[in-house]
Amino acid sequence: MRQVAPDPQPLFELMDKLTYKSNWQFDLLDKDRGQGSEGLTLCIRIVTPDSYHPDRLRSVIHYMPVPPAAYDKRSWQRWLFDQILLVETHEACESFRFEYDTPNQIGTELLGTNHHIERPYAPSHGPGSDPYLIRELGTDLDARTSFRGEVNR
Repeated sequence: MRQVAPDPQPLFELMDKLTYKSNWQFDLLDKDRGQGSEGLTLCIRIVTPDSYHPDRLRSVIHYMPVPPAAYDKRSWQRWLFDQILLVETHEACESFRFEYDTPNQIGTELLGTNHHIERPYAPSHGPGSDPYLIRELGTDLDARTSFRGEVNR
């Protein structure tokens, strides 16, 4: 795959002025993002409570590939805003949870006897997964049940 675009000068200019929350930092870097992906990348570093251990702070960097485009200032401005919204959505999906006193089969973390947390929209972080896609977790039974209500074995 090969993509070419002019240097995004309006984006560089916006980056010099960008502020959001005090615990967020923004950088534009030519970065190897892993899995064979590299190039100009918006790096959004946040310091936030760990959603799995809320008593601890955690520093996380979100890598956002910069599209090879010749956008104007307004379009780059909107792109920056959209990337912030993706990070906020990701963090919300990690933090949104329900606590129960009886174990569930999927999406659970056991926290002592008969207590668990269910995170129905926990982001997929693994290789090849889009960590900004909102996915609803289901059970194995959900996956094996046809639209007719028949359970496939």
